[in-house]
Order: sequence, then C-alpha cells, then structure tokens
Amino acid sequence: MRNAISFFTLLMLTVCLSTASAQDKPLDAKAAKAVFDKADRALNAAWSAAKQALPEEEFNKLKEDQRAWVEYRDYLARSPMYTGADAQGELALDSPEYLEAAAGLEDMRTEWLKGLIHEWKDETLTGEWTDSYGGSIEVVEREGHLHFIIQCVRGPTSHVGGLAGIAAWNPSIGWFSDKGRDKEKTDETNLSFILRDKKLEIIGANTGYYHGARAYFDGSYVKVKALDAKAQAKIVKAAKSGDLPEE
Repeated sequence: MRNAISFFTLLMLTVCLSTASAQDKPLDAKAAKAVFDKADRALNAAWSAAKQALPEEEFNKLKEDQRAWVEYRDYLARSPMYTGADAQGELALDSPEYLEAAAGLEDMRTEWLKGLIHEWKDETLTGEWTDSYGGSIEVVEREGHLHFIIQCVRGPTSHVGGLAGIAAWNPSIGWFSDKGRDKEKTDETNLSFILRDKKLEIIGANTGYYHGARAYFDGSYVKVKALDAKAQAKIVKAAKSGDLPEE
C-alpha cells in the first residue's frame, strides 16, 4: 500500500479511537465509570445544543444518525479485540474496559456535534474535519483546489488508511483523481467531495490501494478545528507530493 501510515500517525489515530488501548493499565471500575459519566454529560450537552440550533427536519435526520452511531459505539467498545480486554465474547456495559473505550468514542462524537452547529469565521473549507467514526481529513482550500490529507482507523482490528492529494473544487463539489501518479497502479482512484448542510460528504472509488481491507474514506465529515499557518503549509506540501507526513 503506497503512502503507508507511519507508526506515529497510527498510534495517534488509535489513541483518538480508544482511550483504553492507550493506557498501560486499565482503569478500575470506579475510575472508568467517572470517565464515562464525564464524557456522557458532555455528549448530552452537545446533543441538547444541536436540538436547539437545528431546524426540526434536520434534527430528526440527526436522530436517525445518532441511533446508528450509538450502535457503532457499543459494537467497538464491547469488543475485547478493540479494548484489549482479556475476555471472550462481548464485554458487559458496566465493565471498566467498555466504559473507558465508550468514553473515548463519545468524546469524538461530542466534537462532531459541536462542529455541526459551530459558526466558523473562515468561510472556506480550510480546517480539520471528522466523521466521528474514525475518519479525519485536513483540508486547505486555495484557488479552486482542496489540498487534503485524509486518514482513518476503522473497526475493532484498527484497519488504517491514508491518502494525500489535491482535488479540483467548484463549490460545492470537488473531485480527486490519482491517474498518472503511480505508473505501476492500473486502477484509477477517485474521491468526490460534496458540501451539504455544513457536512462534507466524501465518497471513494477504487480506494483500497490506500487502506486496509475494512478501512474506507467514505463518510459525512464535519469541521471541528481551524488550522494555523504551519499546519496549512504541512498539508499543502503533503498534498502536492502525495506523501503522508511522518508526524
């Protein structure tokens, strides 16, 4: 796989997905419950804010998406493979491993919900975006192009993917092709970018060259962070070269 993700990048992405996997020692039951309760309160507050800010029709669609996300959270956080727990079968909902992993996933969802209703001063797409399902993309919009680095860690076995490139951008639709970038690669890879209701929808074709078997770039991404000049320069450099930065 070209543009293999560095160990450092993989580590950082995995930490974002599972706080449990980042701990030398798992939290005890009391501490894990406290971590989960804090994350849950933040998620509920972000959910309430979204309910107040969004039109009823849009919020009703969000409720459907939230139900799907809760299933995703429990699927991962109850997996011994994902949490590193020494157990057979699904973890109990009150187990420390589940609570700690679920808290980390809820932190990502809280960030996504806040981004969904945040009013950004910068009207371009420049920023860091997440889909709250393990995918992130850093974008610099300049002169009709999107310079981007997209990366993901998917599923309980942490299948990873990463791709840097430049997409043509004609608001609110963008298109990326890697045609001619690697002479040994026969199938053209494409990414489409569609901006709709503050969400950047990404759909890929023939992307397997850049990620593991169960990883994917497709998702509904929300802007969650601005990018300073240094970060933008790093992204533009990577996008032009097609190589992911080492850190």
